[in-house]
This record gives sequence, C-alpha cells and structure tokens, in this order.
Amino acid sequence: MRLSRRAAAVAESATLRLSAAAARLRAGGREIINLLEGEPDLPLPPAVREATRRALARGETRYSDASGLPELRELIARKLKARNGITAAPEDILVTNGAKQAVYEALQTICGPGDEVLVPSPYWVTFPEAVRLAGAKPVFVPTRAHRLDLDAVARAVSPRTRAIIINSPNNPAGAVYSEAALRGLARLAAKRDFLIVSDEAYEDFVYDGAAHLSVAALGAASRTITVQTFSKSFSMTGFRVGFLAAPPEIARAARRLHGHVTGNVCTFAQHGAIAALGLGRGELARRRAVFQKRRDLAYALASRTFDCVKPRGGLFVFADARRHLGRRFPDSARLAGYLLETAGVSAVPGSACGMEGFLRFSFTSPEPALREAFARIEAAL
Repeated sequence: MRLSRRAAAVAESATLRLSAAAARLRAGGREIINLLEGEPDLPLPPAVREATRRALARGETRYSDASGLPELRELIARKLKARNGITAAPEDILVTNGAKQAVYEALQTICGPGDEVLVPSPYWVTFPEAVRLAGAKPVFVPTRAHRLDLDAVARAVSPRTRAIIINSPNNPAGAVYSEAALRGLARLAAKRDFLIVSDEAYEDFVYDGAAHLSVAALGAASRTITVQTFSKSFSMTGFRVGFLAAPPEIARAARRLHGHVTGNVCTFAQHGAIAALGLGRGELARRRAVFQKRRDLAYALASRTFDCVKPRGGLFVFADARRHLGRRFPDSARLAGYLLETAGVSAVPGSACGMEGFLRFSFTSPEPALREAFARIEAAL
C-alpha cells in the first residue's frame, strides 16, 4: 500500500514507543518503574475536579466555540498579562488539545516547503517531526551547557529561516533561559526577520529562585507565538487543554486552520481549566516545592552513576551516560533498552532528543520509587 511521503517520513514518538514497551512488560508481570514521562503524579486540584463534575452535570458536553470558551480565553489573557507580561486579546488566543497541538498548528500556520526552522538541541522529541509535518526543514543548533548559544543561532540563520522553536524550562535538559539570552534572541529575530515559537509547558517548575521569563514580553511580542498548557502545572494531562497566543494576523490564520483540524477542545474539560486559573499562587508554589525536593533527590542519585548538570527547571534529569557506552552499549538507545529489560526502569535515550550519549530521567515519581529506580540502575551498570 502506498503511503504519503509525509506519513512515511515522520518518526514515531520515542516516548510513546518506550511507554508501549514498558506497558507490555507490565502486562507480562514485570514491575517497571516509570522514569519516562513528564506526567506529574500529584492529584488533580479538588476545585478543578469539582468544576469539571459540575459542568458535566449541567450537560456541558456539546459543541462550543472552536477557538475556546470565551470566558476561558478572557482568563488566559488576564493570566498572560499578570504573570508573563504578555499583552494578548482573547481573540489572539486559541485553545488547543494540549501544547502538542498548539506547536503543530503554529508551525502549520507559519511554515511551508523550502522554509527552515531552527531547533536548539537537546529538544523535545516532537519538535523536529512537527517541523517536517509542516513541510519545512529542521536545522539543529547546538547549545552551550544546554543553554541558548546566540552565536550558534546567528550562524544557523539563512535566507530560508522562518522561525526558531525554543523551550524554557527545557525538556529534556532542565535549562532555564536567562533574560539576557531571550532579549538577545528577540533582537536577532528582528534583525534577521524570523519568528519565535516559545513552548513554555514547564513554566511553573523553576527551582532555586530561578525565574521563568516569556520572550514575548522581552521585545519580541510582534513575532512570537507563545505556547502554554494546563497539563503539567495542574496535573491535567488527560484533560488535553493547552493554548497558543500570537500576533493578530497569525492568530486569525491559526483559527482558520484549527477549524478544519478539529472542533472545540472538550467542553467540560475547559471548565476545569477555568477553575485552575482561579487557584491561588500558593497551590502552584506547593506543587513546585514537591518537585524541587524530588529534583534534588534524583540529581543526587543519578550523579552516583552518571555525569549530570543540576536542572534549574522542568521535570527531568538529563544524565550524561557516555562513560557507559562502548562495546556493551554502542548508543543511548541500547543502554535505555537494557535498563528497561534488565533493571525494570524506563528512560528516554538522548538520541531521541538530539543528543546522543545521554539519558532522560523523569522525577515525577514518589521518592521511594526514585530511590529504588536508581538503585536498580546502579546495580545493573
């Protein structure tokens, strides 16, 4: 059977493939500790659960505005202004099925054949494939100790460069881009005339006093598409509620495209998102404190076996495993497979994130599971 070139060329998500492999082992009776996915295990906030339940009880199960409930977009606009310093009208906001769809639709809106999109590495596994699905070419840009290297970005820009996609706090490396780096990127984007897609899915998980900053608030508002989500901050991964905020012309085009890709995001789930935006900052601080403590533990445990840079944000330790590679394990994929089969611990190989020789470990599991996982890894190696 003949497939489209687009479908044939796109790579399977490494995280989904490994998750399926771990599920098969569990089905066979194995106890697998999941350090694979960035899914917070903290319970759903009661206010979100109750608002969703009430919406279901009211019959909020039918079609609604494809761009998102007006009241939700109004609250998102207020949140962006108050917390991110971004001025966006509700009509410049598009509610999507998680951040993944927001990234996809942003690139579909601004890119086409012959365009190039800069992708700093290491990167989230979906970024290159989303670029390719838009008909464009990903151009990988090295970072410096996982931090944005503006000189490398400048060298990578060509007449075909349409955009750069950045992710801070970074998945997988946990880097938090500085104000100087983001302002420098804003100046470079203006000078060389390209757009910025800023994925800020982990904005609420910054540690040790670090601050999350949105590039759209630092001189790049007219050329930035900001992507955020409710999934991580509020343990709403299954709700599939994310959004993008963009300059008016881009937002209008994204809405037109969105209307043919999907209908509205689940109506009653959006009512849960409305409740999430009503939670106080104390709830977010409490959640951040839990994961900072786990970050400290995971970093300390991983550093006994690997070379690690302490993450300043996000939900992962990105461990340099190159000292373990060689004849026994020629690459990070083989090493990750060995740890899954032998130690019963799932992790993402760095090759899936554009950085061979590394492993990504999530610290979203409870502390006893983290201790057991790294003890198994240490014993296996």
